[in-house]
Amino acid sequence: MNVNYTLKAQNFSLGLKVGPLLSRSVIADKFDRKDFSQRNKPGFMGAGLIIFPLKNNYSFETEIGLSQRGRKILSNADTWTNSATYYYADASMLLRKSFPLRIRKNIPTQWFVNLGPNISYWIGGHGKIGSGGLQSYDLVFGPMPLEPPQPDFDKMYLTNVNRWLFGVNIGTGFIAPLRRSHRLLTELRFTSGHTFYGKPTSASWRTLGFTDNLRANEKVVSLTIAYLFDIDLKESRKGKSTQDKDVHRKPIKKKH
Repeated sequence: MNVNYTLKAQNFSLGLKVGPLLSRSVIADKFDRKDFSQRNKPGFMGAGLIIFPLKNNYSFETEIGLSQRGRKILSNADTWTNSATYYYADASMLLRKSFPLRIRKNIPTQWFVNLGPNISYWIGGHGKIGSGGLQSYDLVFGPMPLEPPQPDFDKMYLTNVNRWLFGVNIGTGFIAPLRRSHRLLTELRFTSGHTFYGKPTSASWRTLGFTDNLRANEKVVSLTIAYLFDIDLKESRKGKSTQDKDVHRKPIKKKH
């Protein structure tokens, strides 16, 4: 048993993934939803990943990356638009189960399903708000000052917000070989956010005393492509060991 685990630990895959996404902000309280219309917000993400194979076609994946997501909310009988763009640092852990997929003969393609937690840290963002002509703004984490030192109509103040957001990833996709030790992974993923951005009056804009309801979480659908490099430490050590032997091999004395 120990030998088998040692062999597995010496094999892993490194990769980079990118792709577009759609996020939707869902207001938690039903009686508040009648005052707002929720729309999809496009974005994108990129991440580095490492995959460790396990037994029985299972594998464990860890991802670390960045994403642009956000929310688009209409209010005041859909006459006002608040389109916010948020930036996050993301980390995910996934348990994956793979199954053989026959597309072409002698090409070992697989399809998979995976599940695991997602953690995001809210870095910052910006947006546009208004009716007709939209006013651009930057996000400020903190309360709105009573008397700002200068006009601040270009700022949206966020108070009592959760900058750490937790959710669950559910995905499916397929893995296809490109050439030796190189593979292509395509995944369709749904991320269900379980943490509210904040409270019903967490977002404030000075114009007209505007407040936005951040007692909402996000639902995200992403489609990504990852380029994988398979690494076998045992084989690489074999090659190095052979080279070392060649270098340190004593020269053969020729008989005269």
